Amino acid sequence: MLHAPLFGRPVPPPPPAGALPPFTPASYLRLRRTAARLTIEQAAERIADRAAPVQGRRIGRTNALAELRALLRQLETPGVVARSADTLALLRLAFPFDPDVYRQLATEPADRHPRICRGCGCSEHDACAVEPFGNCAWAAPTLCTRCTDGELL
Repeated sequence: MLHAPLFGRPVPPPPPAGALPPFTPASYLRLRRTAARLTIEQAAERIADRAAPVQGRRIGRTNALAELRALLRQLETPGVVARSADTLALLRLAFPFDPDVYRQLATEPADRHPRICRGCGCSEHDACAVEPFGNCAWAAPTLCTRCTDGELL
């Protein structure tokens, strides 16, 4: 039988035509990092600069940057989920995101995921700051006002 699922795993049905795939923890982190206009290298440098005084790490900066770049690449890989709240706290030193939204994406079925902007990754729990008006709002089912105004897209 050529179409049987491998290893006994059921094959999920394809998404309805025109439907966007659900967010994953990896895609959420990648989108929040890119919305902050940071490369993986820049995010690693921010974490290294801000975490060193807090953690008092004694490893060299080069080693720390290499470890952080590897960690960021790994966490942005589909299927990989951070196991520790400390890991999420480190990432928040580099760019804004909501750890509760991350955990919900990691543990809840797609129909229970929060509403997330497809342009920048903001949600009702961590809205964009739009100067001078305050926070963004929903302009479309999958886009916030910051993204529909063309600021990030």
